[in-house]
Amino acid sequence: MAEPVDVPIGSWLVSFDGRVFEVFSPYQEGSSRWHVMLMVDFWIDGSTLTANFQRNDIGLWPFTEAERPAVEALVAQVNEVRARGAS
Repeated sequence: MAEPVDVPIGSWLVSFDGRVFEVFSPYQEGSSRWHVMLMVDFWIDGSTLTANFQRNDIGLWPFTEAERPAVEALVAQVNEVRARGAS
């Protein structure tokens, strides 16, 4: 199991506990959660954290260059878990 990680991205906070990717937003109460095995793809597109989910849902979270190292580490960790589950 991966160590839980919290990454601030702009005005959001994203969290990954080794199974569930969760986004806390100042624009709504609570959070949105997705099990990583339900993700179709998860990557960085320029300066935007991007996730494609089943049912054609997409998540887009822009980030700054200062936040890039933490976002890259998050993407690597999530995709490692996704790859293990797909094999």
